[in-house]
Amino acid sequence: MKYGWIAFVALIATLLSTAPVAAQDPSAEEAAAEGAEAEAPVSELDKLKAMEEESETRTVVGARPPSASTPAKVGEAGMGTEASERDRMRSSLGDVGQSVRQKGDEAIPLKFTFHGYYRARYNWTGNAPMPKGSIPSESAFPSKNASYGEMRLRLDPEVTYGPNPDLPIARLRFTIDGLDNVTFGDNARVFSVPLFAVDQSKTDVNGFDLTESLKLERAWIEFLVPIGQVRVGRMESHWGMGALTHAGNGLAEWGDFRRGETFDRILFATRPITLARGISKGDTRSTPLIYAFVYDRLSQDQVVDPTISSPPAATNPNFKPFYTTFPERSTFPLAYLTNLDRRVSEIVNVLAWNDEDYGRGATDEFFLGGYVVYRWQRSTDSRITIPDVAWRLKSTLKKKRNLSILTEGEYHAILAHSGALPFTGGCPPEPCNEGKGRIHNVIARIGVMDEGNWTAQLEGGFSSGDDNLLSLGEFPPILKTRGFNENVKVGLLMYQVALKALTYSALVPLGAGELGANGSVWNSTYFMPSFRFTVINGLELHAQFLVGWANKLDPLIYGAGNSNSSCSFSSECFYGWEADLALRAKMGAKDIIWLDLETGMMQPGKAFTNAGFNDAWLWTVGLRAAMIF
Repeated sequence: MKYGWIAFVALIATLLSTAPVAAQDPSAEEAAAEGAEAEAPVSELDKLKAMEEESETRTVVGARPPSASTPAKVGEAGMGTEASERDRMRSSLGDVGQSVRQKGDEAIPLKFTFHGYYRARYNWTGNAPMPKGSIPSESAFPSKNASYGEMRLRLDPEVTYGPNPDLPIARLRFTIDGLDNVTFGDNARVFSVPLFAVDQSKTDVNGFDLTESLKLERAWIEFLVPIGQVRVGRMESHWGMGALTHAGNGLAEWGDFRRGETFDRILFATRPITLARGISKGDTRSTPLIYAFVYDRLSQDQVVDPTISSPPAATNPNFKPFYTTFPERSTFPLAYLTNLDRRVSEIVNVLAWNDEDYGRGATDEFFLGGYVVYRWQRSTDSRITIPDVAWRLKSTLKKKRNLSILTEGEYHAILAHSGALPFTGGCPPEPCNEGKGRIHNVIARIGVMDEGNWTAQLEGGFSSGDDNLLSLGEFPPILKTRGFNENVKVGLLMYQVALKALTYSALVPLGAGELGANGSVWNSTYFMPSFRFTVINGLELHAQFLVGWANKLDPLIYGAGNSNSSCSFSSECFYGWEADLALRAKMGAKDIIWLDLETGMMQPGKAFTNAGFNDAWLWTVGLRAAMIF
């Protein structure tokens, strides 16, 4: 009898200790629900296939960014999988459900991964143009030699949820930048005893002091829904070749990316054909057609140099600064959040055909897509429409298994209307603030490549110009030039050094620096043949030759008397020529270490020398070391 009571008490204790766990463990219920859904004809398993295609992408929908360190697939978002894949994932979900029941909270399928890079560069630049008047005896642009080092640490951690971290149901992503484009040392700061200076400097390559060494740039979530994928948060934006919007991820081939496009964004993406087939026939195989709807709030703001002041009204009584100024934000609870008219918002519609199974080769692909932006701000009565078309075709030739042809390109137009454009010099009486924008940009490449051995290609581009950039005396003013995104690197000197300095000198003192060249193609027609050759495994030689012409000459930029409303290929509009050469080495497992030696020289043409440049050659040498993990 005694042993019977002992057995009865032991049985009750066992039931009390086990039953509540099964009833109260939410992870067990979720895993069981996932296991049940896995048996449905159209289930979470179909959605997981989409995340496989999404697992490495950093774009919205578009061609892969031009960076070997981030081999992102073209913006995948959708659903669909083969029957064998469904069977494999059913088994995986079932196993996870069982392990959750056995282990409790310890088996929640969360995984943390950590990627990123550190890069350090040292540059020497010869005969770099300096500001007019910086040398008293010089009335034109003097030149000096510059040398500097810079660095960046970028961290891209992510948290995935799902039984397979490569096919997650949900993902949380971050982008964190440390010492972002900070120069080695701070040669501009003045200490009373500089040899004993102890404060850490955080001066970037543009001469601004960063307020923090480590900055959270982006954070967003991605998760699957029955008909596609949703992304929410502050995230990167990339489309096509990046002429309009470029994420700035990875390492650039020539020079360095210093910023990337970031938006506060809500995105929904799906595959319409897959969705229709799944509903009508139960066929959820992935198809190439992708549609995405995006709502953005612009989160990037203009950087205004505090050392620049607007000219007095007597110089130009109709002058208005390029940036819009508002009264200081109210700190009364929710007060400034009611100022809806000041917000800059946009809607983007994307429709793309992305066939990665195209052609015979493993890396063959066909991409064609449209990206249409509608942007507005009520306070300035501004409305901008930007249609953008991008394409990419890589195809292996029939009888040459390693020989492929490649063509890619992008065209966009910026069509704008504003009730408050800033520059209206000489306009008639009120209303005086109307303005328009008509801008056209195109970039294209065509080439032949022997996979892993050599690539030869020709690149060309056009960016519309303006012979009266500030529209002085013109009504309504029309903005006709806006360059490529600064992350589209064309050459090392012509655009990144010379043209950037020329427009800075003319426009920044007027508070209009944002209208000028940003380091990429601006007011130009250019051609650039290039060649890449693999010397030995892990060592490549890159070479390119660049020639460019201004599209139009504005006397404000190119000097008094230098005016041309239709340059074509005339000698007075010739920017010059440039030759660049680079030796690139990759070492270690998965090419974890990159070493680059870049050099270039440029002979300025009449467009620069007539504007005040001397005719001495510009030259540059750069060394970059990077670790990509």
